[in-house]
Amino acid sequence: MKYLRYYFLVCLLFLLPGIMPAQHPVKIKKAEFKTEQETGLDEAWKNIKEGDKYYKAGKGTYRKAREHYLFAAKYNPDNAELNYKIGVCYVFADDKYESIKYLTRAFLANENVAPDIRYLAGQAYHLMLEFDEAINQYQKYKESLEPKQLILERQTIDKLIQECENGKELVANPQRVIINNLGDKINSVGDDYNPIFAPNDSAMYFTSRREHSEKAKRSPIDNKHYEDVYVASADGEEWKTARNMGKPVNAMNHNTAAVGLSPNGTELFIYRGYKGGGGIYRSEVKEGKWGSPKNVPSAFRSKNRETSYSPSSDMKTVYFVSDNEKLTTGGKDIFVSKQNAGGKWEDPVNIGSEINTPYNEEAVFISPDGNTLYFSSKGHNTMGGYDVFKSERNDLGEWSPAVNMGYPVNSPDDDIFYKITPDSRYAYYSANRMGGFGGKDIYRLVFLGEEKEMLMSTEDILIAGLQEETKNGFFTPALAIILDTSFIVTGKVSDSKTQDGIMAKLDFIDVDISKVVATAVANDTGYYRVSLPEGKAYGVEVMARDYLFFLDIVDVSGENQSEEIVRNFGLDKVEVGATVVLENIFFETSKATLKPESFPQLEQVIKFLDSNPTIRMEISGHTDNMGSLKLNTRLSQSRAESVVDYLVEHGIDQVRLDAKGYAFSRPIAPNDTAESRARNRRVEFEILSK
Repeated sequence: MKYLRYYFLVCLLFLLPGIMPAQHPVKIKKAEFKTEQETGLDEAWKNIKEGDKYYKAGKGTYRKAREHYLFAAKYNPDNAELNYKIGVCYVFADDKYESIKYLTRAFLANENVAPDIRYLAGQAYHLMLEFDEAINQYQKYKESLEPKQLILERQTIDKLIQECENGKELVANPQRVIINNLGDKINSVGDDYNPIFAPNDSAMYFTSRREHSEKAKRSPIDNKHYEDVYVASADGEEWKTARNMGKPVNAMNHNTAAVGLSPNGTELFIYRGYKGGGGIYRSEVKEGKWGSPKNVPSAFRSKNRETSYSPSSDMKTVYFVSDNEKLTTGGKDIFVSKQNAGGKWEDPVNIGSEINTPYNEEAVFISPDGNTLYFSSKGHNTMGGYDVFKSERNDLGEWSPAVNMGYPVNSPDDDIFYKITPDSRYAYYSANRMGGFGGKDIYRLVFLGEEKEMLMSTEDILIAGLQEETKNGFFTPALAIILDTSFIVTGKVSDSKTQDGIMAKLDFIDVDISKVVATAVANDTGYYRVSLPEGKAYGVEVMARDYLFFLDIVDVSGENQSEEIVRNFGLDKVEVGATVVLENIFFETSKATLKPESFPQLEQVIKFLDSNPTIRMEISGHTDNMGSLKLNTRLSQSRAESVVDYLVEHGIDQVRLDAKGYAFSRPIAPNDTAESRARNRRVEFEILSK
């Protein structure tokens, strides 16, 4: 096939968004970190110094820095500078909710801990869809700036505020779409992005910044691992475990990104980045093996930076992204080049202001029929970072104004590399979402279509699509009628005694599949809002700092979909002597062996202990009154110890836990029925000290 001068795709290093001002150096001083408690100081300080090394190195090792900082926080959880750094690590990693908690702690301890504390808090709330609070934080940050600094940053802050306003509109009108993570066979804790499909979807090539070996090097730009190309083969509707393509496709200690694939799947185009530059290479497959990448001729290169490429299905038109300052409207723009009748490629043309903005456009993709252009942009009505947009071509060949693909396709984080399969069954893209594997992951999307009302024919055909085979006319086979089954739940999380609102995280769990299907964050006034996918009973887990974790059932079956459903939750403060019954701890009959069904409940205990690192508790086992006291005492003690052993095996310090078996000496119900005896067979924890 002919080579194209602008045959370039992405090196993700060019996509990293500058979402915040330059990081302010914050130093943890040992004299201020030290408390009256001497025990544990040396080990905590050692972890701070180790964490600082990873923190200073860059975002690529923020998770490692966070591990050390969290250990140090067990000694002193109230140090402002330490909480600030933990918050920063969470903002740029995998759990934005946690960033709010630690940044709030830092601010309450010292509101001047860093000049950008308000900005970072705004980012955290923004990423968690808490747009009103994000706007509040951004406004206060702007008010704190000196006049000269305000001149430099006003435009950035005002744009972030507008993104929050856009986000409120988009979230209020969600799209009917199912978004599924492709799982750990494809995704990793590193960034994974830009899927490229072989003919008939027989294989998927993509780029990853995972640690593929102990010798894997990191980029000096962001301290993340260098890019490598991976491939996964199809296994029916699923994908087999992806493998690193290795040499000669990937280059050691350089970025190698998947660029494109020839229509017959025999030529793989890759980007290789080197210090001071980079270029496009092609590798051909011969006898089942990919050959050494060869440089495309210099005639097909550009002095500008072209970072995205998508050809039409007939390979005679190509859409690409360039930062050509003479032709762009600002940032990177989308261009188009066509092949004339003589086989020559015409000069590139800017695709126009309906699509391009003063901000960056990226990751362009033309649909198989050539009539819909998908791309990501930081302009238009983005709700934050890159959002996916589409534009459609009319009969005159003109492109329509860009339309945001909406929420939840888009989020306040980067959503990029959107592509549809040739049969339009699925779309794929890369996004950074809670519940993912750490960085950008590859997701598959299935759009449900618009809601349809059921229409009845005048001939009393009661089953849609069922007619006599000899029937003629304009009969159209019935399509699946997809109904909107979502329910909106709102409410308040509050202190059970004072009724004051509490900032909390709420996970709603589909108990049939033991999976979190929706997450909400209650703001500092306690209010939350969440959309549940269908009318049924859900488990809800509520977690808040300094409060006992809360588990309950929210049953929305039979509720009116047209009205918001109100569910309030009252949480008990962590106090010495407070007890919680662990409802879902199961053992094998007459044994102390934990059943797997117990693990989700125990994971909640681990989260609670991790969030409250100074708490000590007693794990107690209880039985009914069937059998002897001696036998039940031994059994209840063994079961309590089994729970403690599980917690210790999963990272909880043994000194924080006591195990005690009480047999049937502390019943919570009469032992006169099978149901009552079942209630007495339980495991509890009690707070011993804070």
